Amino acid sequence: MRLTGILVALLLAAAAMAWSAMPPGDDRARALWNPVSETVAGTAAWRRDAGDGRTDFDAARRQVLHGDPARGANLMVQHGCGACHIIPGIRSAQGTVGPSLRGFASRAYIAGILPNEPGDLTRWLLNPPAYAPRTAMPALGLTVDEARDMAAYLLNRRGT
Repeated sequence: MRLTGILVALLLAAAAMAWSAMPPGDDRARALWNPVSETVAGTAAWRRDAGDGRTDFDAARRQVLHGDPARGANLMVQHGCGACHIIPGIRSAQGTVGPSLRGFASRAYIAGILPNEPGDLTRWLLNPPAYAPRTAMPALGLTVDEARDMAAYLLNRRGT
């Protein structure tokens, strides 16, 4: 009985993480019809060992499905994000117009508005003025894949 409850809780947690990590434009039908193998592979990717045999759910929460952090860093340079932000790991990013992105993964909110979750960060990067009309951050004309890669970079920078 207890094992069944634990398994149900894990499946619900995996479903919630999958839902929050879905890119904009995806809908429930797509989430429900994804092949089982893709869902299992995605869930396995979220399983992070905290070093004591337990799952590191904080690391799982920051997982950006199909995001490439290395590409995200290159895109931040390409789009000139460092002109406004300090971005750890990007030497040329020393801007002071916008907030420093140091420790971004541990923040609760994006711009004090959206929960700092993969799907919300991707949406923010696609069109910041849609969420904060008075923000100085412009819509950069990013594709969903580019925004997802940049989100992966920011959410995988633990403590820096």
